[in-house]
Amino acid sequence: MLYWSIGRDILARQTAEGWGARVIDRLAADLGRDFPEMTGLSPRNLKYMRAFAEAFPNEEIVQQLVAHLPWGHNVKLIEMLKDSEERLWYARQAVEHGWSRNILVHQIESGLHRRQGKALTNFARTLPAPQSELA
Repeated sequence: MLYWSIGRDILARQTAEGWGARVIDRLAADLGRDFPEMTGLSPRNLKYMRAFAEAFPNEEIVQQLVAHLPWGHNVKLIEMLKDSEERLWYARQAVEHGWSRNILVHQIESGLHRRQGKALTNFARTLPAPQSELA
């Protein structure tokens, strides 16, 4: 939620000050100075936070779904998927099935969203969730 909140603040500042104001660079310098022990506040990561807030504008969805995913999962969802409905679908699946980041990437690259429900299997009934996903 912290990263989403920072991203939302960056979006608001960029809207108010304009793109040429170097909001992210100034914020990274200010945060680095004020919180030297805290990691993850580089300009690059702040750009991801901005993209995260832009990709998931609804705070309720963030709290109920994507806040349950590690940051690396959310970055992959943002980088790899432009469609918001598809991004939410993969986020739900990752939470529900406990996917690692590599499994999430594999499922996106293999187009699981498009293939879902096309093949008949009994994996879900006969194997617990982690094993049925691997099968």
